[in-house]
Amino acid sequence: MTRRNESSTIKANRCCRPEDEINILLMGQTGVGKSTFINGLANYLCNDTLDEAVNDRMQAIIPSSFNFTHSDTFEQKMIIIGEENEHEKFSVLGQSGTQQCRSFILPVGNRNLRIIDTPGVADTRGLEQDAKNFHEILTYISQYEHLNAICILLKPNEERLNILFKFCIQELLRHIHLSANENIIFIFTNIRSTMFAPGNTSHILKVLLDQYKTNYQVDVPFTRNNTFLLDNEAFRFLAVRQNGIQLNDEQTASYQKSWNHTIKEYSRLMGHIATRPMHGILDTLSLNEAEQLVRKLTRPIAEIAKLIEQNIQLAKQHKDKVLKNPQLGSKGIPQNDAVIVKFSHPRTVCRGEKCCRLVTINNEQTTEYTSKCHDKCYLKGVVQEAINDIRISHCEVIDVRTGKIFLFLQKNQL
Repeated sequence: MTRRNESSTIKANRCCRPEDEINILLMGQTGVGKSTFINGLANYLCNDTLDEAVNDRMQAIIPSSFNFTHSDTFEQKMIIIGEENEHEKFSVLGQSGTQQCRSFILPVGNRNLRIIDTPGVADTRGLEQDAKNFHEILTYISQYEHLNAICILLKPNEERLNILFKFCIQELLRHIHLSANENIIFIFTNIRSTMFAPGNTSHILKVLLDQYKTNYQVDVPFTRNNTFLLDNEAFRFLAVRQNGIQLNDEQTASYQKSWNHTIKEYSRLMGHIATRPMHGILDTLSLNEAEQLVRKLTRPIAEIAKLIEQNIQLAKQHKDKVLKNPQLGSKGIPQNDAVIVKFSHPRTVCRGEKCCRLVTINNEQTTEYTSKCHDKCYLKGVVQEAINDIRISHCEVIDVRTGKIFLFLQKNQL
């Protein structure tokens, strides 16, 4: 196992105004190559040719790893670039390598190019993890005012419109506002495996977008102008060479072709992004906030419907009683009233067996919280009434090392 620890030497333009920054959001299925896209772009910005890059310092912005098999001896080596950290995990197969959203700023002329790397869609940990990842993305981009491009990365060789691929595309489009259509860009990665062509994915993507247009009346463009074919194997070539592994002339020529093709596509990509209108992030955030609001309405609507049904039953029972005893009619129809109590501040509570209990109210079981972990908790980014939200670990009453509530325990011990 060989390891390369050098980090990037690229520095951002400190004098660039926020409104002049080019903000790109990268989204895609887990394992499609978003992190490699960023590492590759950094090296293309620093060097015009592969020969120059070999003799220069490799730009390794994001830690990553891959297996390399020598063509003659079949000997395998794990090439690791950088150190695994809390942001990047590449030791667990199937999980999104990127665990949290992060921005990487690269200088382009006198402007800054901000690339926002995101957790992958269709994580092996399930739909709940995907929901957390999208919430993480929306929370993160809320700090910026605009996006210049929303890049959806795809593998070129999808054989059929399977459930995973369909879920990935639909979930991405569902969270993006209609006004962002002109900012959507499709990027095919690992394009060398399909002879620098989109492969089967192109056809099934068209089918999916046509279905999306029919079902939701939303036309998402998919043309040569907003589609780019990239192959970042040259970045792996640099990692292999700088780890002391020599490749033969035929292999080097293949990587040289990959470099020449991709650097042209990157140039075309940057030119296309420069012509895109800025998409106001507030539009996308408002769309998703409205969706969250609709979801939150389901519970009070269900409770209101239940209350109406209870009152109908009470009215029927009262009718039977009045028929037997007319004097009861003067007392009016008994009804259950709902009382809304608004908290003056948010609070964090525990669902542990020792901290809550089930109580019966009007023949219905509900949870009563007997303890309040943090009575006035203003932690940001946590969805109300969420269970097991990882952001709760940042609450000031929780020890991030153990996950236990240390302030509450200390109060009990006093």
